[in-house]
Amino acid sequence: MKMLKLPVIAASVTLSLTACFEDNTTNAVPNGETPISAENPYGNEFFGTEVPGTENPGTGIPGNQIPGTDVPGYEAPGNEIPGSEIPGNENSNPQIPGTENPGTGFSSSSSNIPDEQNPGSQIPGGDISSSSSVVPVTPNPGSESGDDENDNEDARTLNGTQILLKLAGTSATVENNNGCVEVADKVATITCPGAYYVTGESSDFQVVVNTPAAEKEGNTGIYLYNATLKSSNAPILVKNADKTVIHLVKGTTNVVEDGNGNHLFTKINGAQDTAKAAIYSRDDLNIKGAGTLTVKGKFRNGIQCSNDLKIKNGNITVEAEENAVKGKGSLQISGGTLNLTAKKGDGLESDECEEVNGECKNIVEGKGIIDIRGGNITIKAGDDGIDAANYVMISDSTETSTVKVTATGKGLVAEKYIYVNGGKLDVKSEGDDALHTHWQIYMNGGDVTINAKDDGIHADSALYMKGSTINVVTANEGIESYKIFAEGGITSTFATNDGWNGAGGPKDNVGQYAAFSESGGHIVVSGGYHYISAKGNMVDVFDANGSGKMTGGVLILEITGESYENGMGGFNFGGWGGQGGGGMGGGNGGCTSNMAGGLIDTDAGFEITGGVLLAFGNYSTDLPKCATVTYNNTSYYGSDKAAFKPTYQGNAIIYGGEVTSVAQVQTNGWTEVKFPNGVSYMHK
Repeated sequence: MKMLKLPVIAASVTLSLTACFEDNTTNAVPNGETPISAENPYGNEFFGTEVPGTENPGTGIPGNQIPGTDVPGYEAPGNEIPGSEIPGNENSNPQIPGTENPGTGFSSSSSNIPDEQNPGSQIPGGDISSSSSVVPVTPNPGSESGDDENDNEDARTLNGTQILLKLAGTSATVENNNGCVEVADKVATITCPGAYYVTGESSDFQVVVNTPAAEKEGNTGIYLYNATLKSSNAPILVKNADKTVIHLVKGTTNVVEDGNGNHLFTKINGAQDTAKAAIYSRDDLNIKGAGTLTVKGKFRNGIQCSNDLKIKNGNITVEAEENAVKGKGSLQISGGTLNLTAKKGDGLESDECEEVNGECKNIVEGKGIIDIRGGNITIKAGDDGIDAANYVMISDSTETSTVKVTATGKGLVAEKYIYVNGGKLDVKSEGDDALHTHWQIYMNGGDVTINAKDDGIHADSALYMKGSTINVVTANEGIESYKIFAEGGITSTFATNDGWNGAGGPKDNVGQYAAFSESGGHIVVSGGYHYISAKGNMVDVFDANGSGKMTGGVLILEITGESYENGMGGFNFGGWGGQGGGGMGGGNGGCTSNMAGGLIDTDAGFEITGGVLLAFGNYSTDLPKCATVTYNNTSYYGSDKAAFKPTYQGNAIIYGGEVTSVAQVQTNGWTEVKFPNGVSYMHK
């Protein structure tokens, strides 16, 4: 709940209040018995009244006891949490990871993405031998065109038996032609599966794959062997194939660069189409190897596949006018080093969906997915860093995923889900939210750092923090969702508006301040360690446009500077803010509540039945328990078993749960928990 920032002379109890939810993407919720859908992610019943992860609350750490799971302010039936299955996918094999057993640690080994033959298949690369022996080159190169070879170890020395396409200016010659390579008019067309090596340098020449594309006909392998392939059209174009695999031969350096003119080509049905990228494939495409590839997309995109695109390894640099890498059906990255620059578009994109009037309305089963399970990825995007029509998943498999995003728009955005199950994720969104979805976000693991212009993490429907280490270094609103479930992990959040904000859902009309909110929202803390701070005018640290509840975990709240509510610039609300004066809402332990917000601001009340709560600041709408204790940033304050060292100073501390009184304490011999931003919590 926020108050309008009115001139000083207008400050009174008649001040108009506005809702905390500032993203207008999904404000209207349809009436009637509408099921949860992309258009209505909330449904008409409150979901999530049961807090996952409460089966084994006892860990011996103060704040991890979880005595209750219900959410105050609701009498709605307890239907299951959306996300346990994809609506409309009841008969599909793939199951969304992160929902099978939400109370347990997430195993990245089970993070499967739908595969072309086996939707629950093992992680690509799991069957790769560690042997460094060179794969022999046989007189039948077609037998080695698949993608099951260990390209990280295979240097592939040419021995004169390969089908070799030697580039030269605007033409090329073919050695050992198997009758399936046709060269004419600045184009080499490959007409049957096999292994084809490309070397040399062209100024305007194109390699086209146009095979029968019968199911299981075999892969077409293009081995780039110190090739510089430039064309006024798309230098590599796959018109028709079962699957094409681009191999980056170890120890080689390769360049693919298109022109900036329109890349028209004729499809196999005779219709005209446009190749929208320097490497463009209408069918499944894999890229792998231990070599180096530089792609310059001067027309539109760098690498694009109309179906499923997999990047397994390689040292790949892409610079594109629009999107850097796009797998329209799906995009999977399991290794390699990728440096991606998208001047006007997205770094990584998968947008397969059914559109209505140009907007994605219906997700195609198993499509619109970006699955990162390894590799070192750096993205600089003129729009969104990573954008998926269905879901984005980041996890670890045979190697740790490292993803760094700098985006003018959003950092990571998905229509339905975002899963962070592992890896190291660093997101900087210079103009919008860092993580954003219209449905749900699951923070199951990994190490996440966020710098955001707007929201740090935003989910229209629900956010589950289960095991990730999250550091929202700065944001306007740190974390925002209709439902926020803090079940585990360790997080620190700093915001210049609201720290955590439960908002954006259907308005509940429950609680004395509900009339001032434009939406509903709820926050439940049941486990983990969470530090939330805010600094600025009209800030709320823990804000719910509905109810707040704490049943376990550790929750540290702090206002880290002067603000409008407690006397910035010599103005104050009289009895509203800080101590004394008979403030609105009454007092507790010498402290006075107010209706201006502050540390805890809810419409329907804040209930605490377990855990550790310590909050430092001189004003709050909700006061579980409060004491007038002068504190500074050099000592620890709390109880005989839980304490925190503030970063600012003040004279009121709110507390609750296992903390029954507060004072300055000595913490010698205690156990320290460092939050991601470096602040310190101590416990016995």
